[in-house]
Amino acid sequence: GKVFTFPKKHNTSSRKLLLNMDGAKLWHTTVHPNFAKNGRLFACYSKDGTSHVSRFKVDGSPPVADPDSEEVLLTWPAGGHNAGCLRFGTDGMLYIGMGDGGWRDDPHNHGQRTDTLLGSMLRIDVDQTESGQNYSIPQDNPFLEIPGARPEIWAYGLRNPWRISVDSRTGDLWAGINGQDLWETAQVVRRGENYGWSITEGSHPFITQQSRGPTPIITPTIEHPHSEARSLTGGHVYYGDRNKELRGHYIYGDYSTGMIWAAKYEAGEIVSHFVVARSQLQIAGFGMDHDGELVIVDYGGGLYELAPNPQ
Repeated sequence: GKVFTFPKKHNTSSRKLLLNMDGAKLWHTTVHPNFAKNGRLFACYSKDGTSHVSRFKVDGSPPVADPDSEEVLLTWPAGGHNAGCLRFGTDGMLYIGMGDGGWRDDPHNHGQRTDTLLGSMLRIDVDQTESGQNYSIPQDNPFLEIPGARPEIWAYGLRNPWRISVDSRTGDLWAGINGQDLWETAQVVRRGENYGWSITEGSHPFITQQSRGPTPIITPTIEHPHSEARSLTGGHVYYGDRNKELRGHYIYGDYSTGMIWAAKYEAGEIVSHFVVARSQLQIAGFGMDHDGELVIVDYGGGLYELAPNPQ
């Protein structure tokens, strides 16, 4: 439950505590697009059976988040498949990836329901407030006219979106989505779409008798069988200079197999897709440094970079 800052140096032993959520399970943090001026840090965490998305004020040098500044935006029951990844879009809205709650086969059909936050991608405006909330609902969210639907929902039909990111040039919202029995997927998440869980797992029939949501089921952007991936971790679209052959590609990996792939998405389809690396890492996440270079997070310990092998 802690977040640190540290210098961009190999083998550095220096680190400073930025956010202390002692006793909590911290899922993800992100900063406001205007962080340099407003110092707003956002965190998703679980504690005492409840999950929250909260906003904190950061001050000082080195920067430290004030725990007394916490403003809770959203709250829901904690459980497996919490997801809780946070990203700001190029539209300035905060996107929040929500898992289905964690039971096998989604027995409560959270993935296909729009009356619950679970199993969905949310989109909220954190710069405005309304109705006693610490956020507001963007008026172009897709389900505002459906009775009983949660207005925060942007898309749904997700089992466990583990790590989401935004293409800095196109604005595309990407999510790596954990499957259950046979298939793992990565998805460009678009307004109002239904990605099928748990009627489908990826593009394949799963529990077809489940009640369907209000929009048609969309097939995944990328799909892997469990022979290749068993716990997909979403990555980033790369525009760095160190690995020019990867520019414009979405780089993502798998926690269980250590595989890393690159995929280029243009005009609604994948036009290039190949293996980047076969690693021994337990890939829990990807990040980007200030130079736009990719950072790979190993659950076993350590941050890694990509480096080309001789041909």
